Amino acid sequence: MKKIVVLFCLCVWVALPAAAQKYASVNAKRANIRACAGTNCAVKWYAWRYTPVIMVEKSPDDEWVLVKDFEGYTGWISADLLSPDGGMSAKIDVNVRQSPSASADIVCTVEKGYPCKYLARKGKWMQGVDEPEKAKDGKCKGWVYNANLWGFFKQQ
Repeated sequence: MKKIVVLFCLCVWVALPAAAQKYASVNAKRANIRACAGTNCAVKWYAWRYTPVIMVEKSPDDEWVLVKDFEGYTGWISADLLSPDGGMSAKIDVNVRQSPSASADIVCTVEKGYPCKYLARKGKWMQGVDEPEKAKDGKCKGWVYNANLWGFFKQQ
């Protein structure tokens, strides 16, 4: 019986790294997320710089990656448009604050799905900065309570 338990534990220990999800963020101002792996495939949706995604699988040639966003939408993106840098998306419309406190001044408000680059963490607050579509809009840099975000930190 001990041998079976030891063998089972060994199998689980070996399988865990393979089951771990890999995250990435979009590293292009705007990326096409396609219905299949190739530039001839239809565009399903767009992802903006810093949009965090889960990498589900790679194409046989490793040039395309099937990704999933925080709402479960999937599609294919060119592998060279992904980065291991941390990214976060707002799960709801959120106020971005000047400091990590619910009573801090509001710097800006972002809509659900809006992506930003991860900068720092302080307790249950995350600091991020965006890259607006139009430079004249100015960057929004500040703090958001982590329960309102989906994403990850830079992978080591």
